[in-house]
Amino acid sequence: MLDGNELRALIRDVIATELAAVKRDPASPQAKPAEHAVRVASDADLAAFAKQVLTLAHDPATRSAIANGSYRFKLEGGSASAPSAAPTSSASTRIEKGVVTETVLLKLPKGTQRLQVGAGVSVTPLARDKASSLGITIERMKS
Repeated sequence: MLDGNELRALIRDVIATELAAVKRDPASPQAKPAEHAVRVASDADLAAFAKQVLTLAHDPATRSAIANGSYRFKLEGGSASAPSAAPTSSASTRIEKGVVTETVLLKLPKGTQRLQVGAGVSVTPLARDKASSLGITIERMKS
């Protein structure tokens, strides 16, 4: 049988171990996931948000939480069912330089129906075929 001092030492050891685990793992079940409200109504808002994310990423624990999804970003005043969240038929993306490949097309935002490419942009034949199969129209912009 344990005496009082041994029991206290065991309890202190268990508590210290559990506290260390909670500090190491910010996404533990006891910790409430962080949520960051974001308002993006303009290019300036988007730039400010990007700077905030870079600042948050300086802390390794926060960077890890962002990467694993336990640190959440939520649009202010938006809802998942808002009409502005749905892609429109005029959804288009612009590429001003480089080469458009099949991989580039697969990374385009969902709902993209038109890809505008700059005068100096090359489009591979496979990318043209993939765009056709995805229902994406490729348009060359005039310089």
